Amino acid sequence: MTIFYHKFLRPLLFKLDPERAHDITCSLLGAAERFRFAKFLARSFFRTESNPIEIMGLSFPNYIGQAAGLDKNGRFPGISSSLGFGHIEVGTVTPKGQPGNPSPRLFRYPNFNALVNRMGFNNAGSKALAEQISKVYPKGKRLSPLGINIGKSKDTPLEQALEDYMTAFSDVARQADYIAINISSPNTADLRDLHQEKHLRPLLARIRSHNLAWATNNACSPVPCLLKISPDEDYNSLERIVSLALDCSFDGIIATNTSVYRDKTSHGVLFEKGGLSGMPIERCSTESIRFVAKLTNYKLPIIGVGGIFDRESALRKLDAGASLLQIYTALVYDGPNFPSKLANSLAYRKRQWS
Repeated sequence: MTIFYHKFLRPLLFKLDPERAHDITCSLLGAAERFRFAKFLARSFFRTESNPIEIMGLSFPNYIGQAAGLDKNGRFPGISSSLGFGHIEVGTVTPKGQPGNPSPRLFRYPNFNALVNRMGFNNAGSKALAEQISKVYPKGKRLSPLGINIGKSKDTPLEQALEDYMTAFSDVARQADYIAINISSPNTADLRDLHQEKHLRPLLARIRSHNLAWATNNACSPVPCLLKISPDEDYNSLERIVSLALDCSFDGIIATNTSVYRDKTSHGVLFEKGGLSGMPIERCSTESIRFVAKLTNYKLPIIGVGGIFDRESALRKLDAGASLLQIYTALVYDGPNFPSKLANSLAYRKRQWS
């Protein structure tokens, strides 16, 4: 499969506009999602060794997850699980559907194993996502846990961002194994201002109280909540952000989102504006993980994202303190065989989190 993808399928896809290629791929995966036999074939072909990781009250079959952004509207989580992903994160979704930013807004850089996107949270809305997930990947029939990533709508002022997160949370909570709070996308104006304490403290505190009230009303446990952070924050800012997350009893950190930083020594001037992902951000993402892990004495679960392209880069993040990993850009460059191959290469490694 790896040779077929690199020699035949990828060259065909790379002749297309990146977003067009993405849409075609997602449509094919969405069509396959409707057929049980397609999932059976995928599981048979992309076999993964069992290596359960227990964190946040959830059991993850392996370390490798699908990062948010690939399946924004929950069209193919079952197929993703069958490809070998140990968890799937869908979204980002906002309370109301929105088209996102103008095209072109997705760019490939094969020489750097990188992507740049400025999509702008294009999605069908949180209610539509919840309805879709309830049909194609309901609880009780999942091979891998499902995370749902939520964010603020483009037109919502920061002063009203709280309500966007509360609405999206209520819409998706019943379908989510965990919820990721996205305050770190660089492609929604002012969103990263939510890293500031005057915005972040009330947001996280309100999410926590809303989660507890939701659990009480539904006679269930609160949904694990993780905060997705930017790789572009300095250490002082990271320390403050993580401290606030701990004060508000958040269950983990996702480190990190895409980067707006351009390293001129690495020909950063070639990159379009937007969020940079892939190999160029591997180091800064890993250093963010290392800092957060040391800051929390390695007791807070961290999902590591950014620049994972092989076993060695995955191990660097695990050694830095990540408890789980996510990939997206590597899937574009290395194809559908990559998740199971990477998961199996890490199957020997075992770590338990309380």
